[in-house]
Amino acid sequence: MAGPNKSANNDVLVVRKINKEIYKQFRQKAMEENKNVGEALNQAMNYWLAKEREHERPDIKKMLKLNGLVKTSGKVSWSVNVDEILYGDLY
Repeated sequence: MAGPNKSANNDVLVVRKINKEIYKQFRQKAMEENKNVGEALNQAMNYWLAKEREHERPDIKKMLKLNGLVKTSGKVSWSVNVDEILYGDLY
């Protein structure tokens, strides 16, 4: 059973090697948004992890919807096209 100031989701943690100036600015920003440092830190960590997950696996379907990408209907031999561009018509 957790004590009066602790719960399973609100453990007290000690973090080392925190830049004091960055922490001071972070704390000030949290106060401006009427949050405590813990709430702001949780929000920042969730944001960072979400951004990391976005970069783990690119969504090919979304990439194909971007303007400017070549869409092909059949087999393409890119190396032949590149050779033709670089060296002229070889065949």
